[in-house]
Amino acid sequence: MQNIFHLRTKRLLLSFVSLGVLLFFSVFIPDSGSFAEEQPQQKANSRIGDFAEKEFQEGWRKYTKEKDARPLKEWFKQHGTVHIGECKFRSLPESEEIQYLSLDCPGKKLNGFFYSGEERLRSPEKIDSFRVKGPVKLGKSVYWELEFSAENLKAASSKPAPGGKSNPETKLGDKASTVNFGLQYFLSIAKHPIDRPTPKGKEIFFDSSCPLLYLGKDADFYWDKSLYYSFQASCLPDSPYSWIRIKADLSGNVLVDNQPTEELQEGARYLAKLKLESVEKDKIVWSDAELFHE
Repeated sequence: MQNIFHLRTKRLLLSFVSLGVLLFFSVFIPDSGSFAEEQPQQKANSRIGDFAEKEFQEGWRKYTKEKDARPLKEWFKQHGTVHIGECKFRSLPESEEIQYLSLDCPGKKLNGFFYSGEERLRSPEKIDSFRVKGPVKLGKSVYWELEFSAENLKAASSKPAPGGKSNPETKLGDKASTVNFGLQYFLSIAKHPIDRPTPKGKEIFFDSSCPLLYLGKDADFYWDKSLYYSFQASCLPDSPYSWIRIKADLSGNVLVDNQPTEELQEGARYLAKLKLESVEKDKIVWSDAELFHE
């Protein structure tokens, strides 16, 4: 009789254990079929963009060289978030409603981005990732509208810490050494004019700390039969390198705010992006000039 009682008790315990195991698997272990369907979808929505990808490089080439934005649009669509890695966002001279941005990357610069949020990005270099809302045609060019995470917006939009006033030379030196390395290089060689090798493809951006003053037009019909627009770098007027001549196109225009024009007001201040062509002992030859209203 005692053996029969122990046998029934053992069977009852086994039944409870089996029921507990079934409940555990049904509650805590997801269905394998739904998990298999959910995993690829989650992976597709979280793809991280990398500028080193062959598809991005080819899409960017078609966008910049062939004016075909479709492959790049598809690439941005497939990558919900793009991490910029070693690149840094830089703010270009902006209009009243939108803020134009470029990406400075090792050995190259990516232009064609803008942000239209209510608050300006005061420190865009602090941004480490972005999303593309889509291509937008502004004027004759296609730009990419950007949006950022709340963390990136907070970092890039925060006001600089209040501090004491500094003299213009200290402010210029701090700005050049921490932000605008191209301008820092120009200031360095402008203080010591000499015939020297030119860094291949070196771009100089004359920002608000050193805008160009428009002097007027001049021509060199004897040598190259060309029309030039003359400027002076306002931050270093005593150097021969402060005189900057920008060659006009065949129609006599220069590029101002992404638009060709020949109507420049004498004495007006312009921000500018130029490329060093050659550095001689008494002048610098520039190319690929773009001007922006300050």
